[in-house]
Amino acid sequence: MREGMNVKGALRTLLAAATLLAGLAGAARAQNPNEAQSGDAALTYHWVRSNAAPGQCGCFSLNGGGLSGSWNFRENWAIAAELSSETRGASVSQGYGSLTLTSFVAGVRYRAPQNWTGKAPKLQPFGEALIGSAHAGGSEAGVANGTNAFALRLGGGVDVPLNAHFAVRAVQLDWFRTGFANLQNDRQNNFLVATGLVFRWSSK
Repeated sequence: MREGMNVKGALRTLLAAATLLAGLAGAARAQNPNEAQSGDAALTYHWVRSNAAPGQCGCFSLNGGGLSGSWNFRENWAIAAELSSETRGASVSQGYGSLTLTSFVAGVRYRAPQNWTGKAPKLQPFGEALIGSAHAGGSEAGVANGTNAFALRLGGGVDVPLNAHFAVRAVQLDWFRTGFANLQNDRQNNFLVATGLVFRWSSK
């Protein structure tokens, strides 16, 4: 019963987010139908610090990556979405199991104006809020193995432009909250660190 509720709740959240984002995009497009469109796509490496159970750390690390994209619907604001997966293999000698965490989240991103320092910046910071669904698999997931749950990511990072089309995502730091069943409080507070390469596109 709990598994069914988790799946339905995650799907409802994802559908609500998609509907809201589509509405924002449609409204922005209707106001400026001839405006040039722009956005970015990023390929990133992820390191996630996760916890196995509440009330104690039980902490361990996951490694993986993500593919994200954004579309600027108005100045400094963008719709963003990311598909990511992080994993850890089992170790019999160290006594822990395997875990793979896969998530799809979408939301809004705010990027600092080009002249935020009063001159052309070498660093371009951004902040974002993303919600969606996550899937847990592996023996370390326990009762959550094979189930879906609500996922939330809040954070931001800094891009370093290389030229007009490419930038390095020097660092991204996100609070990564998931709601998998664990027979106690059904929530996990994870910490995600990412770095990678960004490609910026424009219809100009």
